[in-house]
Amino acid sequence: MRWMPRMRMLLARRPWLYWLLVIAIAVGIATTVAAAMGDVRRQRDAWGHATTVFMTTRDVAVGESLAGAVTSRDVPTAIVPPAALANMPAAATATQPIAAGEIIVRVDVVDEQGPLALVPRGWLAIDVPRTDDPLDTVRQLFGVGDSAVVLADGSIIAEHAIVVDVTGDRLAVAVPRDVAARVAQAANQRVAVLALGRP
Repeated sequence: MRWMPRMRMLLARRPWLYWLLVIAIAVGIATTVAAAMGDVRRQRDAWGHATTVFMTTRDVAVGESLAGAVTSRDVPTAIVPPAALANMPAAATATQPIAAGEIIVRVDVVDEQGPLALVPRGWLAIDVPRTDDPLDTVRQLFGVGDSAVVLADGSIIAEHAIVVDVTGDRLAVAVPRDVAARVAQAANQRVAVLALGRP
């Protein structure tokens, strides 16, 4: 500790040494901060510039409106999917389940509401009324957006169908236009049966 009094005496006799030491410490701190900021900038540049995307604030089911369930956020461009929406349709409806916090892409939504939102282009939606059987629980198996097959009289009349609406006494399915007449006839005769199928 003998060097402390000597250092004080030296700095008192030569004040320029004191200021030289202060400047050296300041330069060292400034260099460290500048290096840290440079690292931050390099990391930010590696992720690209920020892009505004739309994300869900909660889980959204198939056929559900996205009103009140979407927020816009700025995220690094590197993690933005190519099909991310640049603007949100006014009547946006989910065409598939969307998890909370997921970036919304084009295939997730359509700019329509109601059952028509889930009807593919060129297909038709047909009501399939409930059968007279009081034990008919088939509607409990189906949810909006489910893939199905339509059968009647022991044969398949629509290989591909999509459930677009489920109510207490009826179920609406979308089917390709070329089989729509057969499905409508079977539904009218109350012989149409739906089976769950994989999309």
